[in-house]
Amino acid sequence: MAIQLDLTNSQYGYAFTGAYFRIVTVAISRMREGNPKFNAMIDVAGYATATPSDDTREVDFRRYYVDLAEVEAASGDAFLDKCYAWVMAQEDMSGSIAV
Repeated sequence: MAIQLDLTNSQYGYAFTGAYFRIVTVAISRMREGNPKFNAMIDVAGYATATPSDDTREVDFRRYYVDLAEVEAASGDAFLDKCYAWVMAQEDMSGSIAV
């Protein structure tokens, strides 16, 4: 699964039509303060190609912090599907499509 989004600006200062974003890391942390709860950190890398290799450099990178319960409430059968659905619902991913 991937997310496609037209970038109007990238970390290199250029627009990329149809940039492909893939989740590269999901980490879950237990918070110890107050009632125990879990948070997730989701790293998403954007590429100018649909088939990046190990040598492909990203054109964009985004890191999200979220309460794990929000991810679990997202649509999808598997946990990773839910992560992608949650990322696509973020304001900075407006207009993105699943590919």
